[in-house]
Order: sequence, then structure tokens, then C-alpha cells
Amino acid sequence: MGVRNCAELGENAQNIIKRLMTNQNLVKLLYYTDKDPLSHDDLTKEQLNQEILHKLIRVIPRAGSREDSTSVITFKYERSSQNNNDEFKNVIFSIEIFVPMTQWFIKGENLRPFAIMGEIEKSLKGKKINGLGRIEGGGFVLNFLTDEISSYEMTFLITSYD
Repeated sequence: MGVRNCAELGENAQNIIKRLMTNQNLVKLLYYTDKDPLSHDDLTKEQLNQEILHKLIRVIPRAGSREDSTSVITFKYERSSQNNNDEFKNVIFSIEIFVPMTQWFIKGENLRPFAIMGEIEKSLKGKKINGLGRIEGGGFVLNFLTDEISSYEMTFLITSYD
């Protein structure tokens, strides 16, 4: 199923979230707050559904106030446009990454925000979601920094073939 009208965008957003949820390294980077998050065992399906979905990986594009030191990613559609021949639709979406400043350093040479972005890119770039065109992009911008949290945003493009 491609994107023939806006009614199909919600289902495709949830399919993108499901794809992100299958990346155990991404989930561990979000969930575990110690310096070596990737050394932990994989989360169970029950943990993913109860502790990750709609809490740390959100389809609703709002992070809300944070009471803990976990990282959060949110999904949002930026815009869509019809191509000249009305057979193709461009859909632009972004993933916003929120990482507490206290959680930046992890074991090894990488930093948590960039490790998270790398895992998001591995999960989405070049992939097809439920019959959509190929997902491209993955560039990022810094949204803001505060004393408590950082926010980066990755942008992706799908050209849907009707």
C-alpha cells in the first residue's frame, strides 16, 4: 500500500515505528542509562510493548516532560507534495531525538545521540515500509540544547508510487 491519500499516513507511521522497535541496539541506547547500554540482554517483546512503545519511541510527536534520564525519539510527518504527474507523492517525515546531557557519554568512542542516529539510519535508510517507495535521507540538524537535554532531528523522504 502506498500513500494514495492522507488517511493512509497513520498506518504507515505505525509501520515505521514498528521497524524502529525491531532494532535492539536502538532500543538499548534509549532504555538503558548506564555507560554500556549495548552490553545488556535484548528486551523481551513484553518489555518492548510496555516500556518502549509510545514511551521512548513515540508516534505522537511530543516528548513531554522527563522524570528520568532515558532518551526518547518521536516521529512526525513534515509535509507531503504531489509530483507533477499525480502518480507520485513525496512524503517527508522526521525523527526527533532527545538525549539528556547526563547520558551523552557511552562506552567506546561514540556519543549516545550519534549512536542513536546511526541506528535509526540503519533501520530506515533504503528500506520500504508496507509497499511505500524507498526511504531516503537521514541527514540531521540540531534543534536545541539546554542544560538538561539535547534535541537533534533526522529527516527522511519517501517517494510513493501510486
